[in-house]
Amino acid sequence: MRVIALNFADADFATPGTYREYMLEKVSPLLTADKTALVVLPAHSALLLAWSFGDLGDVQSLDEAVLQFVQLSSWPAAWYEQQQKLARELNIWFIPGTVLVRENGRLYHEAPLLNPQGRICGRQKQLFLTQQEKTWGLARGTSAEVFATPFGTLGIIVGTDAWYPETGPILALSGAGLICHPGAVPEENHTWLQFAGMWSQVQQNQFFCVESQLCTEIAGYRAGGNTLIHAPCEMTAGSSGILARGGQDGGPVVAELDEERRREVISRYPLLKLLQPEAYSPIYPEKGERS
Repeated sequence: MRVIALNFADADFATPGTYREYMLEKVSPLLTADKTALVVLPAHSALLLAWSFGDLGDVQSLDEAVLQFVQLSSWPAAWYEQQQKLARELNIWFIPGTVLVRENGRLYHEAPLLNPQGRICGRQKQLFLTQQEKTWGLARGTSAEVFATPFGTLGIIVGTDAWYPETGPILALSGAGLICHPGAVPEENHTWLQFAGMWSQVQQNQFFCVESQLCTEIAGYRAGGNTLIHAPCEMTAGSSGILARGGQDGGPVVAELDEERRREVISRYPLLKLLQPEAYSPIYPEKGERS
């Protein structure tokens, strides 16, 4: 299975049309008629587009950008529609980053999963919040979801949920063999902070992970993480745990995931059998069999 991650390091779009052209130029050459692909974008992608298109006005900080974005009530629906069109045009499974949305009077940070027909197959809300995110008025999601795809059972870890050790086992025990992580770590902190997040989650729970980290500026906030595709160490060169990586050039990060080899690793080192699933039952949706 082919997975593709983008980080927007070289993005220069300023309109919906140039954003579409950017995506087509980056993704189309990597697609083949005989192989379904999954494309993952970084966190705060909707916020980045609104800022790049000039819809947030003269904001001077990430906090101001967020506060302005949440006042644009039509933006989340417009963003969803644009991403659904891209999924259909490219014929891809698509996690188009994240968006701030209101639901039942609460504001959430969420990432959707779209199928090649553009249908929303699921949404994952961020479960744990930083102090800054609380000042934005965000509410916590209440469950970690898994979704059936041609790539197997898939889960999404949104933003700073990567650094909470509960999230990985919850999804793995629910059957997820592939995790997608839209992130946006500060440029000055990213190297070791990242490895304490999804790299650690992968090695403890033995799933694949497509980690797409924002690598550009939004209203003076500079994100600069590395975009990484992770696998259990036993499957990677030098036992690094990394299948592919990308950084400042903005090129797509691509890997082929070998599910059979992942299952072989699990058969030799069944780490999750050492866990007590009951310890996670209050916060994951249903107990599932290990994939």
